[in-house]
Amino acid sequence: MLSSYFQFQSIDPEADFSSTIDQLNALQLARLSQIQNQARRGQFLAARALAQQLLQKNHRQLALSQDDKGRPVAVDWPFSGGLSWSHGQNFCAAALGQGRVGVDLETIRARRQCLAIAEQYFDPRETAWLGALKGAAQLRAFYTLWVAKEALLKALGLGLVGGLARFVLLLEQGQWTCHSPDAHPWLLQVWEVKPNVLLALASDTPQVWQQLNPTDDWQLLLEIA
Repeated sequence: MLSSYFQFQSIDPEADFSSTIDQLNALQLARLSQIQNQARRGQFLAARALAQQLLQKNHRQLALSQDDKGRPVAVDWPFSGGLSWSHGQNFCAAALGQGRVGVDLETIRARRQCLAIAEQYFDPRETAWLGALKGAAQLRAFYTLWVAKEALLKALGLGLVGGLARFVLLLEQGQWTCHSPDAHPWLLQVWEVKPNVLLALASDTPQVWQQLNPTDDWQLLLEIA
């Protein structure tokens, strides 16, 4: 029986990724060879190593590939869109599940023009909600929407090229809703996993997600079930 797992972890700059590299296909190895910065190489490999941990938990082969749009693919996994990963400067995340899956990480940083960015890329209803907030609350809400939209677009298989306004996330009568042109509903959670570090997990298939190494200190910010 297959299980749906996801996990977030810090990136260890001293980690040995030789076994991870052994399981990359030619396309992945070509991408790795183009990364000269040592820190960025570590980020690239840490996300893939975490994905392999999720595969190992399901007793699956660890081989990793990508489709023609650059979407990660676990060769020995029955759901072609069921693998996703993300990394920042110090952290990485991965998710392996049923149907189409997307995971994204964002670190909340001071940004003076977040409302102007929202006006350019978000739906006007989202922008109006953000505009009613001030200061730190507005910045936090902006990043919550941003990380959620990125995870949804990754699950869709388009990435940012799909347009951030494709998914409209609204807080209506105390409940979050997701509006999109897709015929099926999308499922979504956003957590603050460390102070000012947000993780979003999206999918188009109901499933029981298991955190690989459970922790109680995550704060759920948004959920659409």
